[in-house]
Amino acid sequence: MKITFIKYKKFLIAFMIIFIPLMVVGLFPVDYSLVSPGFNDNIINSIRIDEGLDTGSTFHTTSVVSIDEITILQYILGSWDKNVAIKDLPTYYDDIEPDDLLIMGQIMKDDSIATSIVVGMENAEESISYTSFLTVFLVYNTLTPDSLEFGDHIVKINGIADMDRALSGIACGDFAEFEVIRDGETIVVNVENIEIEEGKCSLGVYLDYYTVLHSFIYRFTVVENSTGGPSGGLMQSLYIYYSLEETNLDSGLKIAGTGTIDVLGNVGYIGGIEQKIATAIMNGMDIFFVPHLSDEDDDNYIMALEFYNTFDTDMELVGVSSFLEALEYLTKYHSGDSND
Repeated sequence: MKITFIKYKKFLIAFMIIFIPLMVVGLFPVDYSLVSPGFNDNIINSIRIDEGLDTGSTFHTTSVVSIDEITILQYILGSWDKNVAIKDLPTYYDDIEPDDLLIMGQIMKDDSIATSIVVGMENAEESISYTSFLTVFLVYNTLTPDSLEFGDHIVKINGIADMDRALSGIACGDFAEFEVIRDGETIVVNVENIEIEEGKCSLGVYLDYYTVLHSFIYRFTVVENSTGGPSGGLMQSLYIYYSLEETNLDSGLKIAGTGTIDVLGNVGYIGGIEQKIATAIMNGMDIFFVPHLSDEDDDNYIMALEFYNTFDTDMELVGVSSFLEALEYLTKYHSGDSND
């Protein structure tokens, strides 16, 4: 054994010098997250309107790949790529279970699909009935035990049905009485508005509106996939609308975009905008819609435009604040008046 070690001593030393640093950079995590270009999905492969019309063009959602607690090697490689964003690990990870984000992402996606169907069908003047209600989308570790849970339907807060008014009236340190529907039963729970840092308080949950469909004329099929979140709302709404309207767009046009949608057709902000721009360009999209809600530096469109200008591309970047603005743009584009 000793003779063998002496014989291969130099080789073993060289191996250790190379292997140990590689193991460190390749395996050990650091407190950073990475967001890179992801997938460009044709919506017809995930939502299909039964007996829907040929849209004449294809509608696409874009997604990103997000990795938390990346390795040193991923940090180094990502820092060299302009299409990749390296950021500090979000502080909210201190207060949640990471797996709960996956649950929230699926809840958001289910709501996004239902809301898109509402917007698409209503704008196509098709009959549809639905309900939207405030719901628990995410639970933080700061929440008091035996309190609110994922999926709770909020009916009233402190006896008030106007949720915005009710939430704004809860002072830091106060307890709020939540009347909720859970598993078909109405129950009451008390939640403390805890001070989590100076001047900032939290009830320990993330609340948003969730849409449930009741009745509609057209049937649809939803194919499950691994993509979560609400950012496909705008594009799904456009696809559904054109599947119901006898107004075909230019044949072969590839229309992509990102942005949440609410039942009134308002578009909302999303994350990873630069990486979604890169994804669309890499996949040869012709048009890309992005939320444009202000002229502030952190507006999705303002950020997207700055990044978009670093590419040599024919893809058109279009900022919109609502479904109707996107629809108006496509109508003008089809008629040749998109530059008016």
